[in-house]
Amino acid sequence: MSLPAILICHHDPSYLALLSDYIRERDFAVSGTMEPTQVLLMLNTRSFQLCLFDAHLTANQAFELTASLRVHYPHLPVLMLTAAPSREEQVAAFRAGVADYIPVPTDMELLLARMKALIRLLEPDKEDSMPTVFKLGATRFDGTKHLLGNQTLSVRESDLLLLLCRYKNKTVLRSHILRSIWAKDDVFASRSLSVYINRLRHHLSNTSTVQILPVRGKGYMLIDKS
Repeated sequence: MSLPAILICHHDPSYLALLSDYIRERDFAVSGTMEPTQVLLMLNTRSFQLCLFDAHLTANQAFELTASLRVHYPHLPVLMLTAAPSREEQVAAFRAGVADYIPVPTDMELLLARMKALIRLLEPDKEDSMPTVFKLGATRFDGTKHLLGNQTLSVRESDLLLLLCRYKNKTVLRSHILRSIWAKDDVFASRSLSVYINRLRHHLSNTSTVQILPVRGKGYMLIDKS
């Protein structure tokens, strides 16, 4: 069985080596580069399960690189390393397609847990017999293929919508969503959830019978009136 492959892009050669060694010692295949221009070339030569980027590559290259990945590799999760991102930086990052942040200085155990959580989103449990295809109004949603009608969703968008669909017309607790999709329940993850809920509402805007409603103090409910 092949090891899950991680691609790291970081400006600091010492930190790049430290990260690579730590992750490699924990049964991952690791490729690293200091040059953002090399990332797409490396992705074209082999398959990776996750990318780990330094948020402070020069001239906003981290966000530009992530946006490019969303075009060519829409389901590949990107984990960003950054120190105390501002609200503006968070919004720009999630719009570009970042799946999650890890604060710097890096808690290596936390980093490993987040990586594994994101990779699990790409590998549905083969024993899971729950449905993955739903009709939302007149629109077909396929949670395995990440397709909502003719729209391709990101992995996290798809997994969030799939969870809401499985509890259609019922309240899904915010804490349950965060632990299931983000593998954590904190303020940062909660803000991220709000961003993704708004993305899904936008994707569903042409499906007039379907709404994602907040349930005050509890969580969210996907309602289908068709």
